[in-house]
Amino acid sequence: MAKSKKVKEADIIEEIEKKKEDKEKDKVKVIKEQPQEKALFVQRFLAFVIDVVIVVFVASIIVYPFLDYESIDKLNSQAFEIINDYASQKISLEEYKTEVSVVSYELAQKQGLYSIVTVLLNVLYFVVFQLKNNGQTLGKQLLKIKVKSTTDSELSVNQMIFRSFIINAVLADLICFGLLLFVDKNLYFDIAGLIGSIQGIVIIACIFMVMFRKDRLGIHDMVAHTEVVRTDLVKEMEECES
Repeated sequence: MAKSKKVKEADIIEEIEKKKEDKEKDKVKVIKEQPQEKALFVQRFLAFVIDVVIVVFVASIIVYPFLDYESIDKLNSQAFEIINDYASQKISLEEYKTEVSVVSYELAQKQGLYSIVTVLLNVLYFVVFQLKNNGQTLGKQLLKIKVKSTTDSELSVNQMIFRSFIINAVLADLICFGLLLFVDKNLYFDIAGLIGSIQGIVIIACIFMVMFRKDRLGIHDMVAHTEVVRTDLVKEMEECES
């Protein structure tokens, strides 16, 4: 009789624990099914600035021993002089284009290592690290936001690569570096200038889209099927549920 009573008590306790587990699962399910609040433009912008500063700082430290900064400063000074000469009409448009193309090509050659290191860091940071860190860079962690797939699946490598190609200018930088290796200085100046202009337009378009669209999706979000959401509200919901 005592043994039967103990068995019944154990069954009751087991049933209570099972109900608790089911209740917790239901809470998590409800939280996951609720649409997450989209990140504000200011959050995304500040996170982006922080991340760019991090990448630039690390890239500068890596390449510092290998770059000829004296030559780079001289070339930058020459470029400003050429621009001033053209602005004051001391040289013609044709002379301006010729002189600027030479200086730009030499600058790109001098900074080629920096360009490659920056591309590699962008891929490692914005693709690999962000993917492994649940859609967050350090900047996004500080601003309590993250990248999330708009499909039912988890974030993929391809999605993060497409985002980085567009918003972090990885594709533009790779093309410009390829041009540096395979074309002459005049052609490099024209094509690199065009690519730089297109990249600038894309960035500006993304900014305005995130600012004014209701879904707050930029071109990079739409192409990669991603969105940026707030993480602080999800934690608040979980605390309220508990």
